[in-house]
Amino acid sequence: MPGLIKHLRKVVRLILVAGVITNIALIYGCTASGEPRVRFGTYATPTPGTRYLDINNLGKHSFGNSLSENGGIVYTCRGGHIDITHVRIGADNVRYLYNKIQRCLMNNDSEFTFKFNVEPSTYTAKLQYPPTWKFLPRKDKEATADEVALELSQYCTYTMTTWHEVLTWFGFRTVAFWSEEPSAFSWEDAYSNLVGVRLGAQALQDEKHNFNEAVTILLKKELENLGIQSGDTARKAAEKMKGEWFTGFVLVDMKERNMDIGLDDGFVTPTLVPGICDGAQPQSYPVPTLDKFNKYGFAMDLAVEPKEFERGKILRLIYPNGGEKRIRPSEHLPIVMDFIKKEALEKGYDIMPPAVYVSDLTVQFPGVKAQNRSLYHQP
Repeated sequence: MPGLIKHLRKVVRLILVAGVITNIALIYGCTASGEPRVRFGTYATPTPGTRYLDINNLGKHSFGNSLSENGGIVYTCRGGHIDITHVRIGADNVRYLYNKIQRCLMNNDSEFTFKFNVEPSTYTAKLQYPPTWKFLPRKDKEATADEVALELSQYCTYTMTTWHEVLTWFGFRTVAFWSEEPSAFSWEDAYSNLVGVRLGAQALQDEKHNFNEAVTILLKKELENLGIQSGDTARKAAEKMKGEWFTGFVLVDMKERNMDIGLDDGFVTPTLVPGICDGAQPQSYPVPTLDKFNKYGFAMDLAVEPKEFERGKILRLIYPNGGEKRIRPSEHLPIVMDFIKKEALEKGYDIMPPAVYVSDLTVQFPGVKAQNRSLYHQP
C-alpha cells in the first residue's frame, strides 16, 4: 500500500507539471509569426485533467494569446464525444495554412513548407502550376488562389493532424515524460480534428465576422446541430464505457480506437456511446479532397520528413531496404494504417471501423486516384 500511494503521488505531480506547461502554452503561444499557438487536448475519459463542457461554457475562440476560450470534452448525440481543443487546433491551422498557401500561389512559389507546432516533422509541398497560370489577369488569379488555398489548407491540416495520431501510436511524446499512446486514434480524436478543419474553412468564408468571432459562432451552431448535451451527460457517457472502452483512472488504457480517417469511403464516422441519445444516428463528414486543386490544373508532391525518435519504426514499414527519409501520405498512409490496425488487434483493442485491411481494398486517400493493387511494399 505505501508503494502504491507513493506511485500515485508521483503521477499526480506529473499531471500538475503538465498542467503548468499547458497554461504557459495557452498564454505564451507562438503567434507573433502568425502561427497557431500550442494547445493540448485531453482524454474523453473521466480521469484527472478532463473537463466536460456544455453549450454555455465554451468561451470565445482566440487564435492569439487569450484565456477567453475553454477547452475540454463535450458529448453530442450525432457526433459522440468531441474534444473542443482539437477542434480549435484544426480551425486555427486551416487559417494559418490558408494565408501561407495563398501568398505562395500569388508569388508563383514552387513549394511551401509547414509544421505542426507540437512535433518536429516537416512537411514540404512541391507545386506544379497550370501552364496558363502566369498569364491570368490578377483578378482571376486572386479568385483561383483563394479557392485553391481554402481547399489545400484543409487537406494539409487534416493530413497533419492525422499524422500526429500516427506518431503518437508509435510512441512520440509531446511532453517527454508523458506517453500519448493512449490518445492515439482515441474514439473522439479523428472526428474532432475533422470538425475543426471544416469550421476553420467556414470561418474564413464568413464576411461579416472576424475569424475568432466566426469560429465562436460556428462552433456553437455545429454542436447544436450535432445535439450537444450537458457536461454532466458527457461525463456519464464516458463513465458508462469504463471497462469496455477504457480501463484505469490516472494511467488510462484505451481499448476503443476510432481509426476511421476516410481511407475506405472518404468519410469519417464518429463513435457514439450506446444508450445516451435514443435512436441517434452518427453524422459522418467527408474528408478534405483536392477536387478544385486538380480541376484548375495544379499538381502537388506532398511529403513529410519525420524527425522524431520514432521515425525509424515508421520508415522501415515503407522502405524495408532503407535509403529514404520522406513519407508521402497519399501513398504511404494506407500502409501505415494497415500495420497500426493489425497491431491494435494484437493488443486486444476494438477498432472502428471493423478491421478490414487496406491492402485488401481498392484504396482512395482523399484527392488521390484509387489504386487496384496491394499497398504493401514489395521487396
